[in-house]
Amino acid sequence: MEEPQPSGQPCATPGCRESGDYRAPKTRGEKPEYQWFCLDHVRDYNKSWNYFEGMSQAEIEAYMKEAVTGHRPTWYMGGNGAVSPERLQDALARFMAAGMQTRTKAVPPLPRKLRKALEELELEHPTSHKDIKKRYKMLVKQYHPDVNHGDKDAEERFKRITIAYKELLEDYPEHGV
Repeated sequence: MEEPQPSGQPCATPGCRESGDYRAPKTRGEKPEYQWFCLDHVRDYNKSWNYFEGMSQAEIEAYMKEAVTGHRPTWYMGGNGAVSPERLQDALARFMAAGMQTRTKAVPPLPRKLRKALEELELEHPTSHKDIKKRYKMLVKQYHPDVNHGDKDAEERFKRITIAYKELLEDYPEHGV
């Protein structure tokens, strides 16, 4: 309901001495006429007001159909120089495909611990668990103490590789993203 607007007029209900602070439509259309009521009488008036009174069923249906577009003119797609539905569908498909490509390129950042573990295995983010296991097996064969005959540097590298591998298996996202 509208806020009261002091109109300086009496209520439009015969015999009422209250101030008519609430306006209500008297007619419908592009330039409706209004009348002023007090609060009690505007409530009664609004309960009985029927915008469609006097309209035929066809006029009511036409009004409802036009209401879908806000009573503004419309055209069929493809007419009046408009873009065809097929071209719109193609443009939408290109837009959606571009959005998917952008999303797949975004890689969430990793904690420092996991970045260092990947570096130890000489891998880059994103990667898969399959690639982690493959790289681990290759590096274990290369740096295993039995293969390097007691080389302390190889033994230390072997330990770091094993620790990095365990950290990645526990905390690295399953699909690398």
